[in-house]
Amino acid sequence: MHRMFTVLALAAAGYGLWVLFSVPEPDVFARAVASNNPSAYSNWAVGLVTGLVLAWLSIIDWRGFPGRFTTWLGVQRRRLGLILIGGLCAGVLLLF
Repeated sequence: MHRMFTVLALAAAGYGLWVLFSVPEPDVFARAVASNNPSAYSNWAVGLVTGLVLAWLSIIDWRGFPGRFTTWLGVQRRRLGLILIGGLCAGVLLLF
């Protein structure tokens, strides 16, 4: 699945570059429309980033995620407790 998203992202990048460099000289009306729409040439970049993010997300083992997250919380328990105590102290100092 992640290979498909990667191929789609690369295809979007290639298509975007092709559109950027193969556009004929626009007429006066098209130039006015393009100047009023600043995102006309950046929409393909958003599609490219979306494809790359989907490819990255499809690599993650989501079935093992709850176990890994629980293990991480157990390791970070002391740090999270200190953050909680620091937040309470800062709240007391700022509000009273």
